[in-house]
Order: sequence, then C-alpha cells, then structure tokens
Amino acid sequence: MGNPGRQSKVFRLRFKNPRYNRIVRLNTETIARNMGFSEDQVFDITLAVEEAYTNAIEHGGKTARECLELEIIYRQLPDRLVISIKDSGCGFDGSVADLSGQASDVINDRGRGLGLILHLSDHAEIISEPGSGTTIRITKFLIPPVVPESEVRP
Repeated sequence: MGNPGRQSKVFRLRFKNPRYNRIVRLNTETIARNMGFSEDQVFDITLAVEEAYTNAIEHGGKTARECLELEIIYRQLPDRLVISIKDSGCGFDGSVADLSGQASDVINDRGRGLGLILHLSDHAEIISEPGSGTTIRITKFLIPPVVPESEVRP
C-alpha cells in the first residue's frame, strides 16, 4: 500500500512518432502495481491510459510529414496516481474541459475513448489550446482494501 509520508514521484516517457503501446501498457501496470492498486484497478488505469494514448495518436492533428510527439507523465502521490498524456498536435479551442459531464457510450466501437476514460478513472480532464497540443489528465485514487470486520484481530 502507498506510504502516506512519502513525497510525490514523477516518471516521464517521451515519444516521437509514437507507436509504443506495449511500453506504455507495461509501464502503467508496473507503476500502478507498485503503488498498491488492486489488479482490477491496475486494469482500469491501464485501459484508460491506453485509450488516451491512442486518442492522442489518432487526433494529434499532425500530417504524415510532421512529427507527432507524445509525453506521458506519471505523478505518484501518497493517495493517488495522476497520469497526463500530452500530444504536440494542433490542439483545439477548449482550454480545460472537465469530462465529468460526458455521457459514456461504451457500446459503439468508435468514439468511446473519452467515455471509457471517464468511467475508469476517478477524475479526468482535457486541457487544450489551438497550436499547443492537448493533454488528457487521468486521476485514480488509492483506496485501501476494505477488510471485513470478521477478519479484524483485536
């Protein structure tokens, strides 16, 4: 489980012309497991990050001749993991969009990424500005497992 007295740790991955889904998945799983998240939570976090990563690649707005750069920042705090996925694309007019009001339509094969990210995370937001790229920030809180009263020893 996470150590409440420790400081935050930051781990960064940077990619040019990114196609490293496996590396992103393995790093995300390792960081989440080492923090003490359950296997179900590790799965949720990893899937949310993969969706954001894929979204950044698909919608980064770069043409084939331009180089898309991605940065993934994992910030480990005592009570949560905050992951930012930033692309170097064209961005859009929307400075900060809190995804909490988004409907999650997970039935369609396309266009479900933001809904999944919202559903799988405790908080998600999009930060974007024309010409400056887009960042999707995902937060998952570390909640200690509940121990049934019958298993608590005096």
